[in-house]
Amino acid sequence: MKNFIPRKDQLLMEAVRASETTAIQLRQFAAAFLSPEQTCPDIICVDAQIAASVEITQEGYLSLHLPVMLPKRSDEDRARYLAGVLREAIRQKYADQLLPKFGSCVLVYEHIYNLSSSRRFIGHDNMELKHCQDVLEAAFLINDTSALCSAFQCSHKDEMDSTCIWILTPEQFPEWLSTHTDCWKSAPKN
Repeated sequence: MKNFIPRKDQLLMEAVRASETTAIQLRQFAAAFLSPEQTCPDIICVDAQIAASVEITQEGYLSLHLPVMLPKRSDEDRARYLAGVLREAIRQKYADQLLPKFGSCVLVYEHIYNLSSSRRFIGHDNMELKHCQDVLEAAFLINDTSALCSAFQCSHKDEMDSTCIWILTPEQFPEWLSTHTDCWKSAPKN
């Protein structure tokens, strides 16, 4: 009877792993082939004023830029809206090519505040990242489990409100830190 219990546990873990893999593949399929209107019919995702951009930089970093700040956790509608904008930008950028895939990565959320604004910085623990991270996982990540995907957040002031999301390999992250010290090294001034 002792041998039956570990085998039963093993079978259960294999079933969980298989269902997680299937769910990830289904999300990737949906992100690649469905328009934002089909995935979120109650949200209009195309806005001439808010258009995300996606690029691979000269250094080989994957960079996604939203010309707005990510919302606070309590603003679910805006977070879903921005996720749709991000999904549409990814779909347009990779319409005729395969998406790059990351097995392990570091997601860097660079929150950029308008210099002329007198508002305070929002605490990183109060920023809504989940909806955008779900879009990133479906498009670029094999899985966003903490064993494979780390997150780093930084805030600073610049000319206009925006959010830059960097997807880096673990090897690229120290290089990014050393070349983007203006994003994280100095303490924000309110």
